[in-house]
Amino acid sequence: MSKPQTIFSRLVAMMTVVALAAGTSLGAQSRAAKADPLSGTWTGELTAGERNRSITLVLKFDGKTKVTGTFKGMPNPGDVKSGTFDPKTGALKLDLGIEGDSAVRLTFEGTVAWDKASGRVSGEAAGEFKLSKAPKPK
Repeated sequence: MSKPQTIFSRLVAMMTVVALAAGTSLGAQSRAAKADPLSGTWTGELTAGERNRSITLVLKFDGKTKVTGTFKGMPNPGDVKSGTFDPKTGALKLDLGIEGDSAVRLTFEGTVAWDKASGRVSGEAAGEFKLSKAPKPK
């Protein structure tokens, strides 16, 4: 084999290794993102009757079923008293209350799909919620 052919063969081999490594890394990142579609910041609106209220939730999914987090946009900031998420069906349930108080004031029940969540609100107010997940900062 001539020297130019040897250099070319080595160059092709190195490019193949780099391409395979990059593909494996991107695949792992994609799987990680799909594995946790819930954790992050969600913004949107709570509609109860004719009243609309902007709300921001910061949620954390444990990878199984449990959801924890905080919210703001109501008269008082609060937290998730109890939360569940089924990644197979997208079913979401959040019991929300005021920070420092164990009482559940609102319950959100709905679904999550494609970085959007929507559903019913019950408790001290009845209505619906619509949320969008904020993109992760780069």
